[in-house]
Amino acid sequence: MSGFYVLNVPEFSSLVDAARNSGRCKVHPKRGHYQFVEFENEVEILRRDTQMKEAVWYGCLTGGLDGKIAHFDSDRLKLVATNEPILGLDGN
Repeated sequence: MSGFYVLNVPEFSSLVDAARNSGRCKVHPKRGHYQFVEFENEVEILRRDTQMKEAVWYGCLTGGLDGKIAHFDSDRLKLVATNEPILGLDGN
C-alpha cells in the first residue's frame, strides 16, 4: 500500500475530501498534525474537485508521500503505488 500525508489545516481539508470521494482512497484518522490517505495502484485527484487555489495546491504533498508522482501540474495530481511498506503507520 502507498499513500500521502496531509497537514491537518483547513487549507488542505478539501484535498482529503476529494481523495475520500474518489472511491480509491482510505482516509485514516488524524494523528497529530497529519492525516494519512492510503491508496492502492494509483489515484488521480483533480484540482477543480478540491477548489484549492493554485499556490495551496502545489503544497499538497508537503506532508510526505509513500509512493511515486506520475503527474503533477496545476490541474491534476496522479500518484502511483510503490507497494513498499508504509513508514510510521503502525505507530512506530
